[in-house]
Amino acid sequence: MANGTLWILVGNASRARLFATDAKAEEDWRLVEEFRHEESRAHQGELLRQADNPNAGTLHGPPVENEPDGRKELEHDRFARELSAYLDQGHDRHDFDKLVIAAPPEFLGRIRRMLSTRVRQRVLLDVGSDYSNVPAKELPDRVPLI
Repeated sequence: MANGTLWILVGNASRARLFATDAKAEEDWRLVEEFRHEESRAHQGELLRQADNPNAGTLHGPPVENEPDGRKELEHDRFARELSAYLDQGHDRHDFDKLVIAAPPEFLGRIRRMLSTRVRQRVLLDVGSDYSNVPAKELPDRVPLI
């Protein structure tokens, strides 16, 4: 294993930061990776103009982007899937032993649905709050780890 490494994912539907510390959270948090998903920040009108994008809809049924807020929902799912895939890779490399996730409740639910069973088993805690704009040095005081 990763010698008791704890990963902390802090984010929302458009940006996230991944930090690492020791399992007892006695070390300072180290930034591992930053993620941005600009499509999640775009306005619905901008997303609708991207309808020619072959990845914009689904293969079956009416295109999701034609529903109210449908394309935005699709982009939020994509970002949650991207984060989940990164966590899967970290798990497979034995980069962390435990995981804490802090995200707004709606996006936290999306991430939970996307997590593989093996990563889900490593989740120590999830926090339904948006700390994406909190400076890194203040996060250890805001995100409870133990």
